[in-house]
Amino acid sequence: MFDCHYDLLTYIWMKKEDKKFLKDYCDKVYHVNNITGGIFNLFYMSKEEMREEIGITEEQINVVENLKEVKEYIEENRLISDNIKYIFGIEGMDYLERIEDIDVLYSFGLRSTNIVWNHENKFGGGSKARENYGLTELGKELIEKLIKKGIAIDLSHANEKTFWDIVQICKKYQEKGENPVVFASHSNAKAICDVPRNLTDEQILAIKELNGVIGIVSIKKFCVNTDDICNPNIDYEQEYIKHINYVRNLLGGVDYIAVATDDMRYYYMEPEYYQNANVYKHEEIRDKLIRSLKKNNYKDDEIEKILTINFTEKILKKI
Repeated sequence: MFDCHYDLLTYIWMKKEDKKFLKDYCDKVYHVNNITGGIFNLFYMSKEEMREEIGITEEQINVVENLKEVKEYIEENRLISDNIKYIFGIEGMDYLERIEDIDVLYSFGLRSTNIVWNHENKFGGGSKARENYGLTELGKELIEKLIKKGIAIDLSHANEKTFWDIVQICKKYQEKGENPVVFASHSNAKAICDVPRNLTDEQILAIKELNGVIGIVSIKKFCVNTDDICNPNIDYEQEYIKHINYVRNLLGGVDYIAVATDDMRYYYMEPEYYQNANVYKHEEIRDKLIRSLKKNNYKDDEIEKILTINFTEKILKKI
């Protein structure tokens, strides 16, 4: 299974003093549990959130140095074996100092980025930014740089204005015969669960037009619109499958569907909420999801497309 969104790089950054723990952790997730690839992200919040929620201080934040350090740490400690097909991503470009630094980040393995996280930054508006805050002029420059560099543009977390501004630029490049790489790594269907992070039908169709994929994410509050994530009367697994069913029906098949965990159980300094935040825990998603899809009459070839092939063919081979 290919996991379209997992913030492993931030976890390594946080836990780098405990080499044995990280080695055991990566072995368990990526060998024992058959997660054979993924987008591994550094994610950035506000300076206050970074400090208070995950214990990273303002002085430690430097996008270029952070990615370089984590890359070297992974290689020196052989945390991830060669048979795991992964790429590096950055979630939230708030601290990118110069657009020219994209070249350096690319040399370290950056192949995917969300230019915004929840709030607005100098490039555009995130999912919680005001509605009319779209791409800034600097943001448009960054998108063009990413397209020319062949880095995938992740539309999850963008508000609608930023989303459509990015799509407009990508379509212009597509009309010129180029192939911008665009996808949403961890977003569900807004028609089922109306929260800012999820996608409207029009957005899902636009991603298809750009030959991207939608990574249906197993976070409960993006599957069903409730704050009660431990309600025994809700079948969260079936609520998750409803999103896959909906996108399949909207797009006429499974060819643009992928999956993402975004499992945050181990990141936050007070993790109680996150123990139950996901429909599937990282270490169990593959087997349970296969069982759920078969129960919902998905064929083996459709399941393989959803779990691995779609992302590999539409995104991974292009970047």
